[in-house]
Amino acid sequence: MNVFQTHSEIVSDYATYIRSFLKINDPEIRNTVEKSLSQGKLWPEPLLQFNPSFEMFGSLDDLAKAGEMHPDIRDIFKGYSLYRHQVEAIRLGTSGKDFIVTSGTGSGKSLTYIGTIFHHLLSNPGCKGVTAIVVYPMNALINSQHDEFTRYKNNYEKNTGKEFPITFGQYTGQEKDERRAEMLENPPQILLTNYMMLELLLTRLRERPIRFVMPSTRISTF
Repeated sequence: MNVFQTHSEIVSDYATYIRSFLKINDPEIRNTVEKSLSQGKLWPEPLLQFNPSFEMFGSLDDLAKAGEMHPDIRDIFKGYSLYRHQVEAIRLGTSGKDFIVTSGTGSGKSLTYIGTIFHHLLSNPGCKGVTAIVVYPMNALINSQHDEFTRYKNNYEKNTGKEFPITFGQYTGQEKDERRAEMLENPPQILLTNYMMLELLLTRLRERPIRFVMPSTRISTF
């Protein structure tokens, strides 16, 4: 595909659309508007950018075989390939060390902390209550991430025929009172929430049952 030709065709179609509802009787104003349209003031020049290329490493299966991750991780993330920065972060997380991941959009930042959390919970099956918390600035991100967790759950159950051994849930202002009451009575191992709700969880008396001890490993993504 010729990107410049495509850009030209899009601009031409858009210009035709704009001109279709411009009915200017005054010749001076009409000429001024036409001149501005001809100069392309309503649409920018084409912008070409290269996507960053991240160094590939392998799969989570390789880490599991090397004993660096719990073997059940392979059934959760079956078919996933990893970038080197993901592997380096996961290795730090599974060894109990802090890490911060700063990389571009679509580079798999979420997988680094999710993989680390899953590894911990699978390696310590007796964990009860909230063991890990994932904080997002917006509910839309929480909803999206909850869908991802559900996808991982379905992936595991499809590959193994077993029930997913990790519990998770979101606790925001969106949930109905019945759902919140259920989570207070039986807190999930992984809690997805926002910073405002987290403050309430830590201060309000009625949320006391869901409070937890923060894990020693801190995980941040940008």
